[in-house]
Amino acid sequence: MILLSACSASKLLSTWKSETAAQFKTSRMLVIGVAKDETKRRIYEDTFTDSLLAMNVTAVPSYTASKAMIDPTEKHLREVIKKSGCDSVLITHMVDSSEEDFYQPHNRIVGTNTVGNSGLYGYYPFIYRSVHSGGSYVSTTKVILETSLYDVATEKRIWFARSESIDPVMTRKYYQQLIDLFLSDLESKKIL
Repeated sequence: MILLSACSASKLLSTWKSETAAQFKTSRMLVIGVAKDETKRRIYEDTFTDSLLAMNVTAVPSYTASKAMIDPTEKHLREVIKKSGCDSVLITHMVDSSEEDFYQPHNRIVGTNTVGNSGLYGYYPFIYRSVHSGGSYVSTTKVILETSLYDVATEKRIWFARSESIDPVMTRKYYQQLIDLFLSDLESKKIL
């Protein structure tokens, strides 16, 4: 799991809700962040839990029910869910992280209306300098996260969202912005 800064751009790529979502009610939600870095996991889980509590949804970060990352076994997951007393589970994990390099000229041509009005002899020098000025290579990192909400009683997925963030930097502020996207979608779909 990767966190992003306030400068990053995040959006939901896709969301889905189950046909049975209207019947879903949660009294206590277990929040699980699947990450290699324990600190990032805890920050994510705490931030999501705090946001849910602010909406009057009782939530529990998974690290309080399982000090280490939950083993990827049904047995251990069932034990953690039972210990937490939760009736729903929200799981977030990274689907993909990719980096792309591209060339960015120093003088970008945004529009030609004002320069174009100066005539041929004003326009040509302007675009010539833009094309021939030095530029630089810039790297952009794209991170895709997937978050799913499960009903413990039925063991079925109730809701799912995939997000994309550009240029991640690890901060709690990013987590909050991303979680706000998720919660807004959950509210608009009348799941929370």
